[in-house]
Amino acid sequence: MPILINLPVQRHHLNKTAINSSEYLLSLATTAWESDVVHEKITMSIITDFARHSTGRFSTKKQVFWAGIISTAVLLTGCGESEVQTNPPAPPTATNQEYTGPAPQTEDIQKFRTALFDNIAISERCGGCHKPDDQAPYFARFDDVNLAYAASQPLVDLSQPSQSRLVTKVGSGHNCWLGSDQACADTMTQWIKQWSDDRVSVATTIELTAPVIREPGSSRVFPQDASLFNQHVYPVVQQYCADCHNETSATAQSPFFASGDLASAYQAATRVINLDQPELSRLVVRLGSEFHNCWSDCQNNSNTMREAINAFREQIPLSQVDEAMVTSKALRLTDGVVASNGGRFESDMIALYQFKTGSGNIAYDTSGVSPAANLTLTGDIDWLGSGGLVFNNGKAQASTATSKKLHDLITATGEFTVEAWLTPANVVQEGPARIISYSAGDDQRNFTLGQSQYNYDFMLRTAATSVNGEPALSTPDADEVLQASLQHVTLTYSQANGRRIYVNGNLIEVSDDEISPLASWDSSFALILGREASNNHVWQGNIRLLAIYNAALTTEQVQQNFEIGVGERFFLLFSIGDLIDLANTYLMFEVSEFDSFSYLFSKPALVNLDQQALAQPLAIQGINIGINGQESQQGQAYANFEQTIAGQTSLATPLSLSPLGTIFPIEKGPEQDEFFLSFERLGEHSNIKVEADLVLTPETFDSSNSADIGIRNFAEIFASMSALTGVAQNNGKVFDVYRVIQRQLPGIDNIETFISAQQMAITQLAIAYCDSAIENDSLRSAWFPNLDFSQAPASAFAPSTRNQFVEPLLNRLMPLEPSSQPMKSQVSTEIGNLIDRLSQCNGVSCDEQRTRTIAKSSCAAVLASAVTLVQ
Repeated sequence: MPILINLPVQRHHLNKTAINSSEYLLSLATTAWESDVVHEKITMSIITDFARHSTGRFSTKKQVFWAGIISTAVLLTGCGESEVQTNPPAPPTATNQEYTGPAPQTEDIQKFRTALFDNIAISERCGGCHKPDDQAPYFARFDDVNLAYAASQPLVDLSQPSQSRLVTKVGSGHNCWLGSDQACADTMTQWIKQWSDDRVSVATTIELTAPVIREPGSSRVFPQDASLFNQHVYPVVQQYCADCHNETSATAQSPFFASGDLASAYQAATRVINLDQPELSRLVVRLGSEFHNCWSDCQNNSNTMREAINAFREQIPLSQVDEAMVTSKALRLTDGVVASNGGRFESDMIALYQFKTGSGNIAYDTSGVSPAANLTLTGDIDWLGSGGLVFNNGKAQASTATSKKLHDLITATGEFTVEAWLTPANVVQEGPARIISYSAGDDQRNFTLGQSQYNYDFMLRTAATSVNGEPALSTPDADEVLQASLQHVTLTYSQANGRRIYVNGNLIEVSDDEISPLASWDSSFALILGREASNNHVWQGNIRLLAIYNAALTTEQVQQNFEIGVGERFFLLFSIGDLIDLANTYLMFEVSEFDSFSYLFSKPALVNLDQQALAQPLAIQGINIGINGQESQQGQAYANFEQTIAGQTSLATPLSLSPLGTIFPIEKGPEQDEFFLSFERLGEHSNIKVEADLVLTPETFDSSNSADIGIRNFAEIFASMSALTGVAQNNGKVFDVYRVIQRQLPGIDNIETFISAQQMAITQLAIAYCDSAIENDSLRSAWFPNLDFSQAPASAFAPSTRNQFVEPLLNRLMPLEPSSQPMKSQVSTEIGNLIDRLSQCNGVSCDEQRTRTIAKSSCAAVLASAVTLVQ
């Protein structure tokens, strides 16, 4: 009998929206034409494919017409980023070949037709081959949907759609119709889910199977220093790949292994170089097998890249496993048993972004609901190795034409849900910074999820709010709900309950006082992540999943999706049976990619796949995790583990050993990193580590003389900042911050007790004071009478006018000049350097809003310094 792992029981609901397929290449060409950003190479490929596939189906005149339109789009969009279209053109109606065969004989065949058949039977997907007189099986035959249904039965798994043969085939690259095999697999999965209705398995158990047996071997590891990379590989990618794989390129495409910054390029390159088998490096395969942007002959170019990687590899020493160590067998992440994330509630989902592609400038909508609102990535955006996008200073934007489905499907029901797994980069972003927005610019939107420091903001256009969705519904200031950590954030709206905000499955207690029907939604807006269409209101952070529904999820459904989590997890079974004389015994960990830089190991347990019990007591001491031939120097949370398990203890089900989890750095990537376990003692085997003798340093005593300076306490700091800025202590924003961080401020005047946490609290209070001062028209004018804040930083802080800001600022906040503090000229230089750094907006001109942000930052830098603190 197999070993089964019990999972939380979750019911998997499915999307019942009927999907109407359209002529693929025609719609793809139309989408490319209407996209806000079009990549020339992609578009020309569409033109070529369209011409090839449309022969005999469209007139020559129509082919030339479409090719001309798309070519014109390339020329127009090549001039730069376009904004959201005010009145997007209606997409042409594609005249699909109509199904005229026998009607579906059963309700299930009708579901098969609307969910799957209509999407795959077109000739540009599966219908071009899988039909009679062509290629069996005939699951896409267009003459009889009932026979197609019968042929599809061996190819689908309605209880586990992701394991269907149709999914694994397109996922391996078989006639994938998108630029990403993973996106094709995810989309096919959604179509099968829509057909399978409530028959999807609740996935309460997972069967554990024995992994491949692999001895811990010698391995090469990427050195921390980039000098070898700089010597061998970097010159090649800099010369031939920098036009795209460089974050400053006009056609920037991640990963940025050709970045102008060597350290950044090296970090990105480690994910596309295989040190064990250079010929399998992604850099090599892309040239030799996929003919990706070869600079001359593809095979020769591939050989050049392989030789550079091989030269780099040969100078890296092998890491050898110490023979004295007591070790388990070795595993890679891909050797593990997948711990399914099935069971999500997905009924009425109309857009889904799982961000699994891992590279390129497109994030695919894999909801299966047409048209797919794929996101084009621009600016500084990286891919997360674990699935997701890192927004540094960029945006992901769908075209206005494909975003229109959100307008149509949401206004049809009058309710919706936005669900996201995200990690804010910090808790000082405001504006609000735009995380997810369906909008047209700074002051017009249908809905937005934003961030204002510790708060999430829900802006929504209804009959009772403005065209900008104001007033926003925000999480309470005092609760500080938003944190710079992975959070599950869900917005729901219905006419019965109005707006609701959930964080990590919990409904936030905040009342929507403006409950009113949706009104005046604009179908010409675009779905945008990371900032506005205007490129203002930049948000920084990670998004790992985004789902949009045209129904309001209930509290139970939100909690269900939170409990399921995000990202793929594996059970790694490290074989130790040969060490304890009990075959098929394993020490099991649950492992996942925590982010782009680390793995998460948790829930260690002992299990025997033959369901045997221990014949005698088993001593386990000092568990260490090794990677690529060496014990990791970090994250050894189980190094002090010590336990003796009694004889006759059953291992028929996993026996938990520890509730702890730990994080390890990624070295070569999930497909190459090889893990093993080492033990100080395991049964009769031991390798006890002897710690080095502790050398005690003789105690020395400082002088009893105390410092002749002190620090102001919390009340004095609060009053001093008020006196310097002119902002009253009872100012709403200032007092709210003070109330939260008061206990974090210094309580006594002894400077030797000062800690970093107190400095952070002082900085937060300074930001609140400076924000209130700069936003107050009269105070701002009194401070800086000659500075024009309506100008962009390039003009407001130009060398000729900068002193009109810096001198009044220092005169205001540094009225005294004791000998113990820096001279104003020194501080002026530092403030100037700060202004220069903050005036850089990722290669584009900063807008006038940035001027106030720079002023607030400069003010806070001085106000939170020792000038205010020390006395």
